[in-house]
Formats: sequence, C-alpha cells, structure tokens
Amino acid sequence: MVRYLAQFITILLIYTLGNKIATLLHIPVPGSMIGMGILFLGLYSGAIKLSWIEDIAQWHIKHISLLFIPFSVGIIHYTGIFRIEGIKLVITLALSSLTVLLVTAFIAEAFDKNKRGNKNGYHDL
Repeated sequence: MVRYLAQFITILLIYTLGNKIATLLHIPVPGSMIGMGILFLGLYSGAIKLSWIEDIAQWHIKHISLLFIPFSVGIIHYTGIFRIEGIKLVITLALSSLTVLLVTAFIAEAFDKNKRGNKNGYHDL
C-alpha cells in the first residue's frame, strides 16, 4: 500500500509541476500534457525509473473506465446541444475517439515491440 501511495505521489508531483509550468509561462497547453511530457522525458532519459510508477500506472489503466463516468454525465446534462448540433457532434466524437484509439494502439504496439526487442539485445525505437 505504501508503494502505491509513493508512486501516486510521484505522478501527482509531476502533474503539479506541469500545471505550474503552464501557469507561470502562460503556455496555451494544459498542464497535464506538459506533465505527461516531463514524465515521458524522465522515463526515456532514465531520470525517472519505470519501477517508481509502474504499479500505480497499471492500476490506473485497469480502472480507466471510471474516468468516463463524468463524461457520460456531462453528455446527459447537455442534451439540448445534442438536439441542435447532434449529428455534427456525434461525427466529431466518433472520429476523434477513433483517432485516439488508433494512435494509442500504434504507440502501445511500438513500445511492446521495443520491450520484447530489449530482451533480445536490440533497440527498436
């Protein structure tokens, strides 16, 4: 339990750092995205060890469907907009969801190949 808490705090600190950078530098990018970039660079460079965050990240991925509950409630709350602009919104949401799904699948596959490749002594990415 302590390990999960420490890993959560590590990710939370990186997220907070990203938000602070976005606020201080007035960057028109969400702080969470900046934090994700910091986390990526830290993992890629080895400054952050995967073991420092891996367990809580796996737990988060396992329970990620819970994050869609607020989105679903929001859709129900704004049904009036869907009556007026429904087809445009549905097409936009479908295309953007498909894009995210495909990009995520491509990246996950590339990392999986890289992980298997490292076991064989070569580097794919």
